[in-house]
Amino acid sequence: MSAHRSLSLAVGAMLVASAWPAAAQTAGGTGTEPAKADELVAAAGRRADEPVGVESITVTARRRSEDAQEVPAPISVLSARDLEAQRLYQVQDLQQALPNVTAQFLHARQSSISVRGIGNNTANEGLEGSAGIYLDNVFLGRPGQAVFDLLDVEQIDLLRGPQGTLFGKNTTAGVLNITTRSPSFEPEASVEASLGNRRYRQLKASYSGPLSDSVAFRVSAYGTHDDGWVDNVARDETLSEINRRGLRTQVLLKPDEAFSLRLIAEHNRERSSTGTLVPYAFGPLNRGPFNSQSNYTTYPAWAQLQGASPLVTDPDRYEVALNDAQQANAEQNALSAEANWRLGTHRLTSITAWRNWRFDPKNDIDATPLAGITGGFTTREKQFSQEIRLASPGDERFDYVVGAYYYYQDIYSLNRYDTGPYATALTGGGYPSNNALTGRGEAKTESLALFGQGTLHLQSGVDLTSGLRATTEKKQGRVRQNDLETASPYAAYPIFAAWDSGELERRDNSVAALLTASTHWSARTLVYGTLSHGEKSGGYNVNSVASPGSAFGTDAITIEPEKANNLEIGFKSKLLDNRLQLNANLFVTKVRDYQAVTTQFYAPLNGFLQVLSNVGDVTSKGLEFDLKGQLTRSLALSLNGAYTRATFDNGTGPTPFEVFNGGYGRGAQSIAGNEVNGAPKWTLNLGGQYRHFVDDGVEFYANANYAWRSSTYGDLNNSVYSRIPSYALVNLAAGWRVAAADRGGWDLSLWVRNALDKHYYLGLTSMGNNAYYASAGQPRSVGATVRYDFF
Repeated sequence: MSAHRSLSLAVGAMLVASAWPAAAQTAGGTGTEPAKADELVAAAGRRADEPVGVESITVTARRRSEDAQEVPAPISVLSARDLEAQRLYQVQDLQQALPNVTAQFLHARQSSISVRGIGNNTANEGLEGSAGIYLDNVFLGRPGQAVFDLLDVEQIDLLRGPQGTLFGKNTTAGVLNITTRSPSFEPEASVEASLGNRRYRQLKASYSGPLSDSVAFRVSAYGTHDDGWVDNVARDETLSEINRRGLRTQVLLKPDEAFSLRLIAEHNRERSSTGTLVPYAFGPLNRGPFNSQSNYTTYPAWAQLQGASPLVTDPDRYEVALNDAQQANAEQNALSAEANWRLGTHRLTSITAWRNWRFDPKNDIDATPLAGITGGFTTREKQFSQEIRLASPGDERFDYVVGAYYYYQDIYSLNRYDTGPYATALTGGGYPSNNALTGRGEAKTESLALFGQGTLHLQSGVDLTSGLRATTEKKQGRVRQNDLETASPYAAYPIFAAWDSGELERRDNSVAALLTASTHWSARTLVYGTLSHGEKSGGYNVNSVASPGSAFGTDAITIEPEKANNLEIGFKSKLLDNRLQLNANLFVTKVRDYQAVTTQFYAPLNGFLQVLSNVGDVTSKGLEFDLKGQLTRSLALSLNGAYTRATFDNGTGPTPFEVFNGGYGRGAQSIAGNEVNGAPKWTLNLGGQYRHFVDDGVEFYANANYAWRSSTYGDLNNSVYSRIPSYALVNLAAGWRVAAADRGGWDLSLWVRNALDKHYYLGLTSMGNNAYYASAGQPRSVGATVRYDFF
């Protein structure tokens, strides 16, 4: 079926929809709540008397409730309604709605978020993200901790640029701040069921209400299944399957207006084969004397000579040929307590949190139906954080927030690669056959910071904001690589020999700073300029299979801090009696000693190592904009996007596959001028929402969203084989909400995601055998959702 015919059918059906769009946000609130029956009934009768305008959104980016249009910083917000209108229930889908964000997703361990092109790196237990992810004010130590269904979310805020003078953990690129719904003293209860193609099913349920006059609770649960969309032709199975479930319970104690305590316990579990990598592109491979270009062939051709059949090479087929099982299982548990006290006119906040996370993989690494290499990195992580801050009232001549932050993380990975009889042939002599490579990598982080930010409101109407953060961070690491399990000539190479780095330790002291000047150019327009600096600590490459340290010593696994300086100017405006909101900003970010994972050539074996290092300096500059318009009482449009030019100023990287140079990868070459991997020049997100009350208590709604991003490179060496083409995704939705006669009501909807059935890719990785493999994005998904609210 053609894409155009599919779209016609979807539009003709007129029912493609969000799960349960929430009620409108109001100024001064903290987010969205599900629409109640009496609200729907009243709205049907009063909308003609209401002024038409873009709804206000409240954020707490500066640790107090403020209208987002009054915050002099580039902030983008997604409400519960926005998420549900587009059926965005995974973090890797947020790039379809947020400007200048890229989600690199291979599986839960190999995932990352980049902002303005900075931070798009696959996993290493010694690598922290350049963009921080927070859940209910708690920093997530691993990006994979956010790879769960977005359950009972109230709001998601994206802050771009270095952060640290107000947020717990310092970051160099930005912050993704996820806030879930709090317990309510008014009873709320809902159940929701969704069904779709590929046997997709998702169940959600939540209940909230009082236990007493001063205690309320909330419980939310979900379960999601998708059969997957990658066919394994060697085992007659479907991969990239999703099986997730989660539970969040909360208790809110509020004995009076001067104190509140919010307790959260959550559990998320995944038993999936998500992120199964499809073969993407293959470069030339040397199989003979280095001075003979005729000896270069391609990996598929070489694999076929070893008897690999079938062998899949077309990524758009969404097929693989794997003889071993694929698995990406993850589990996490968390506890947090947020206490707030009113001390006169001030507010004291304490956030205490503990989390653990585990990841258990199975990977057919050679990506053929032959017995080559299987294995992966079994990871265990636990973390504890304590934040305390004091906020002054926001209506004084000078307002401020000061605080302290402590963070501890303990993480290790057990690395094991098992090789079969074809390992040596399939890797060009890089790995020994019929053997096992094992090791253990460990990393510990202990961070302590003092921070503060204040704003002086001058009589001239100019606001001056300054912030400072002092951080001291101790990093420890250790890599223990074992001998090969069976005797082999490869044992003579240091890269496969037993090696123990011993206990490594470093301490980094850093300062983050911010200076912002802002004023109202007019009653409806805020202009601002910001200078900011952020740092990300150094560490150690703790991957312990074929560790670079075993061949080159501990200096080869030591990483220096990443530092960012940022300048931006922008404005925020409310036009045409607030029917239109237009925000835009220009930015330039200079990153020194950018941390990234790349490959390094190891000459004795004509093979490659995965190396975490400071690859060079980066400049990211561009324009971001966010436009919202309420055209009529029923029709709203939104448009956001960015132009970003993120390039390397200097540095070295592996030779691209297409450059022979006496053998692929022999030596490194300059990457100065190369585009940063995973950084599209253009991103554009267009949305339309239509709402119409057809009768008392009956609302029809329809949503259409278009997300486009330009082409990118998947590797910092900008190999033509790693180029990911531009692509656009279309999501459509429509349905009805029907208020019950007493309270509560129904929501009935149909929806389609990726309506044009575009095949696209969420990231690439190189296996070191001249091949790139890609994480295939979800194809067209069509389904229906039914929700009932009891109150």
